[in-house]
Amino acid sequence: MIVSMSMEKELVERFDRAIKSRGYSTRSEAMRDLVRNFISDCEWDLEEEESIAVITLLYGKDVKKYKLMAIQHSYPEISTMMHTHVEDGSCLEVYVVKGTGDRIRSLLSEFRGLAGVKAVKFVRSACGV
Repeated sequence: MIVSMSMEKELVERFDRAIKSRGYSTRSEAMRDLVRNFISDCEWDLEEEESIAVITLLYGKDVKKYKLMAIQHSYPEISTMMHTHVEDGSCLEVYVVKGTGDRIRSLLSEFRGLAGVKAVKFVRSACGV
């Protein structure tokens, strides 16, 4: 399907520079990626839509491990977890989570509220995009 759109010249020129710097070979390729991300963002707002997220959690030695484990065991949406040690004795955990947006947001909130957590980052996508 072909879709046509209008844009100001300056916006098109900036878009062309941006897609070139990101390695896209065509405007269409970049637009498809943008549309997928837009749809994913919209579906993330719908609590009943299932999403996949990768969450990174960086924390220090002072985190209460039993509290962290209690959170982990409260979320069957966590399908995979990796733990590694980083400089200064901190720990980095990476989680792959599949569930509704509201459950993933709840998990992020619990991680962020845990004393000793230095950073919580995530990347997510709607499952059907």
